[in-house]
Amino acid sequence: MRTRRRIAALVVSAAALGVGFIAFPASSAAAPPVVPTCAFPATAGSDSCGTITTDGLPPSPAIGAAFENIKLGVRVRSQFSPATSETTNVKLAFDNDIAINLAGIPSCPSSELTGKNIKAAYEQCGPNADGNPPSEGNAYLSAPGNVSGLGSTVPPANLVACTMIFKGATNNNLTIYARAPVASATACNNPATNTGGSATVLFTGNLTAPASPTYKHVLTILNTHTSNPALDDIYATVTRGAAFRARCNTSTPRPHRMQGTWDYTAAGDPTDTHVSTHLCPH
Repeated sequence: MRTRRRIAALVVSAAALGVGFIAFPASSAAAPPVVPTCAFPATAGSDSCGTITTDGLPPSPAIGAAFENIKLGVRVRSQFSPATSETTNVKLAFDNDIAINLAGIPSCPSSELTGKNIKAAYEQCGPNADGNPPSEGNAYLSAPGNVSGLGSTVPPANLVACTMIFKGATNNNLTIYARAPVASATACNNPATNTGGSATVLFTGNLTAPASPTYKHVLTILNTHTSNPALDDIYATVTRGAAFRARCNTSTPRPHRMQGTWDYTAAGDPTDTHVSTHLCPH
């Protein structure tokens, strides 16, 4: 049962995977790339959907037949029925023409960011990290100068959160950081100096190889319901040298795919699976 106290706590936390009905800006020099929204399927109980974008790096968004460095954008959304339901686990399986390799990037386990505001987290594990001890340093997985993305809590609060993605404790972990509430989407700008928000939420995402010829990597985020109230939307874009790469089959073009799987807390609220696609830019 949700209490006002728990809602206040996750108003902060919705940051971790949310974006209610907030109107996010199209883009700006100091804002992260916006990953387009998705349309909910009509299923029994709660509904969830996802969006994936795969774009080449400047000077061209095109991607060739060989693996090359990209910007990988991900967005997930949920609407809950009954309203008391929440996601417990979220799994995202990525196309076999997308490669993720975090080897060689410094580590940032979530314990290093506990309670830290955006500026402090960015200093601890971002581009300005001092690398002391040597295992630490820049673990940030998005473009310097921007947060990774935005989020919000479920209605009626719809509070805005700022999100940042770091390499986690190992080559198979991501640290997902969120800070909320902030006044607006533009209040997430300039992470090197940003002290906005009053609470921090952290999740660990685990990367594994699926037993499927269609997908190459699975990102599993467990216990998302530990941040209350429920989360309903989040987007982030990651790019870091050769850590995120993709290829396009130019002879038989097909879209890149991401399969999302959502489990829910409410009894009788069935698991959802949704496949999102992005036209391979070539």
